[in-house]
Parts: sequence; structure tokens; C-alpha cells
Amino acid sequence: MDIYEKAVEKLTTEMAANEKHPYVQMIGQYLLAYLEKKPEHAERILAEGKTILKSLDAMRRYAETKRVGNVAVISDADGYGIVLRYFDCWDGEPFDIPPEPQPLAQIATPTRAATAKSTTTAKHSHAPAVTQLSLFDDAEGGEAL
Repeated sequence: MDIYEKAVEKLTTEMAANEKHPYVQMIGQYLLAYLEKKPEHAERILAEGKTILKSLDAMRRYAETKRVGNVAVISDADGYGIVLRYFDCWDGEPFDIPPEPQPLAQIATPTRAATAKSTTTAKHSHAPAVTQLSLFDDAEGGEAL
């Protein structure tokens, strides 16, 4: 199997795995047609970690830079251009796609020392003791018959 066929297989496999996702189908069909015209870009489509779904995410990130209020709109031409740029197939004017957001730094979790300290504090609390009542206790606090 040559590199062009591998690229076609990669795209069709992702499309089959996301058969109910209309945008994966649309972009997949676009990329298949693009590869017919530019088979020399097959290796770029095969790049490790590059997927149709991730190209849609790149499109979303780009559209967010054009957002006005809660609305972000881009043209079809811009959308397809972003997909080609994502796969490094774009040969037009250069433009940037915002990078994928990095995961937030993990929120500091209490260390064992901090946890032990808070437990020690709880043992010496001056709060009044709470007594749990049972539904089977009578009004005087004894067990109901």
C-alpha cells in the first residue's frame, strides 16, 4: 500500500468511527477530494496525532478569536483553510491557529502534614457535641417500645 492509499485509509477509518458526526464526514470528504488533487500531501495527512476531530477543534479555537459576544462565525473557505493549515497543507497567506489549551496546573491538594494538622484541630474543637437521634427513640431519649 502506498502513502496515498494509507492517507485515504486513515481518513476513511476516522470517518467510519465517527459516522454520526456530520462535521467529521464533511471535512473527511473534503480532505479525500483534496488528496485526489494533491496526492503529494498524503504524508502530511498521515502525520502522527493529526486527526479530523482535532482539525475541527483547531477550527473552533480559530473561530473563538473572531467571536463577538457569544457568537463566532467563519466562512466555509476559512474553515477549510484552517483544516488545511492544521494538516500543514495550506499554501496561502500564513496565519496562526491558537494552540491547544494546556491543562490547568493541578490544584494543590493538602499534604499529609496539613491533613494531620486539621485532624488534630478537630480533636480539640470547642464546638458542642452533637447527639444523633434515632427514629426509634421516644421523646425522653429512651428507646421506644
